[in-house]
Amino acid sequence: MSGMKVDGGDGLGDGAGTALAGVPAFVGVGGVVWEPAAGRLHCDATARAVLGLTREECEEHPEALAARVLAQDMPRVFAEARRALDRETSFSLYFRLRHAEGDARWTHAQGRVVRDAEGHLQRVVGVVRDARPDVEARESHTADPTGARHADLVQQLTTALTQAATVEEVTEALVRAGLLGPAAVRSVAVCCEDHGHVLLLSSRGFPAPAVRALRMSRVEDPLPLSEAIRTGRPVFLDHAALLDGYPQLRRLLPPHDRVGYAVLPLTAQGRTFGAVGLASEGGAFPPQLRTVLLALSGTIAQSLQRALLYDRTREMAAGLQTSMLPARLPQTSALTLAARYRPAPFAHEVGGDWYDAVHLSHGRTALVIGDVQGHDVHAAAVMGQLRTALRAYLAEGHSARAALSRAGRFLAELGTDRFATCALAVLDPAADEAEVVRAGHLGPLVRHADGHCAWYPVPGGMPLGPFPEEDSPSTRIPFEAGATMVLCTDGLVESRTADIQVGKTALLRCLQSAPAPLETLADHLLTAVADPAGNADDIALLLAHRAE
Repeated sequence: MSGMKVDGGDGLGDGAGTALAGVPAFVGVGGVVWEPAAGRLHCDATARAVLGLTREECEEHPEALAARVLAQDMPRVFAEARRALDRETSFSLYFRLRHAEGDARWTHAQGRVVRDAEGHLQRVVGVVRDARPDVEARESHTADPTGARHADLVQQLTTALTQAATVEEVTEALVRAGLLGPAAVRSVAVCCEDHGHVLLLSSRGFPAPAVRALRMSRVEDPLPLSEAIRTGRPVFLDHAALLDGYPQLRRLLPPHDRVGYAVLPLTAQGRTFGAVGLASEGGAFPPQLRTVLLALSGTIAQSLQRALLYDRTREMAAGLQTSMLPARLPQTSALTLAARYRPAPFAHEVGGDWYDAVHLSHGRTALVIGDVQGHDVHAAAVMGQLRTALRAYLAEGHSARAALSRAGRFLAELGTDRFATCALAVLDPAADEAEVVRAGHLGPLVRHADGHCAWYPVPGGMPLGPFPEEDSPSTRIPFEAGATMVLCTDGLVESRTADIQVGKTALLRCLQSAPAPLETLADHLLTAVADPAGNADDIALLLAHRAE
């Protein structure tokens, strides 16, 4: 089928028109492009009719769409939107819209989130259609309510598993899909084979003794999950049959219980690598539900395999990044330091954020924080070289301004196309001040002994790398006894959902009322200010407190 034609007469810009041109044209299906950063909603004529919006509302008042969603559907719509915006993914959801005629119409929307190479949200591209025929078809299944319920289960679980990225999210997908409802499955255990052992990845609802035994089991043991991994065969049992077939479980489970058990092998690419165990209320699984679960086991296996790869890749990326940061920070009787690092939410990304602290002569301490452009192994490698070079220049006795200038020339001579931002603060307790030099980076935030907090307007130079001949100016700011200095990368205060100035203001207000112990303060700032839904960057945070 041909692409949907969009012309200037439909009120769509060139960028939106290009995006909408990629949306397939079907009768009754409208194309939608949402650009959150610009606050623009582009809809073709069919989409406007489905959504009940005028062209002016789409172009000038896109918030009118949210106002039309029925209040009881808003929590589900909001939760789905947050999950979709957290990472590049597809989405599909049903909701009801209040139209001008006063009736509430079922609407179906599906699409994908588009990001740039850095992981920043660009737009959401999708289609919408009138879903009233879907609802009428579902209502026609009232003669077979069990079949309709199982069809809903397949649809809900498949959608949830498509969006699950981590092992925990796979387990939560089973919960969200209703498998743990009062008349369905009450417990879930997900495991995989690991060098002859059964590795429990996640569990919900099973008794603690059973969970502990599972954690210690091997693939060769005569246990349901072990046998499913070993043989690749599913097992469906009621409670009495389970205890008869596996007497070692009698000391782990109650002797009498109206529970049914399903153990499904997880197979992908012809290899059984794990198993999922389900326990249901009300006795054994009925034959029709067994068929549904067997059909879903392949989808669960694919989702879990993808989640395992995601978790392992993320763990490797975070480990590589952490290994390049200082193992410990220098502490003195006059100065206490604390630092935090949180990787970006995308599994494959290794960030270029770093921090460091160096003891200098005459009781001074240099604090360094920076960010190398990009999110890949190359950025991490450049970060490691730059951190080492800057530490060496400081140890040689160069001033803060000279050390940062030399680091800029060093980066330019590396032959890389990456640039870096950096802030360097030399704390001098004897002089009650700090010398600050910054190259394209955020300046320091200071909380003084009297509780007053301020972002100091320290003049800054260009980022390191592109302009090695330019030096950054040096500025001295007060840092008296009892003061606390905060240095951070922009990932803490900037996100795709808020301007950096909003984040800076939030960090300042949080610091004003935050707890005093430095380690507690570091955790508080990281969790209270950073937006997990809007953050797409890694975060480095470095704090220094001068004793009173």
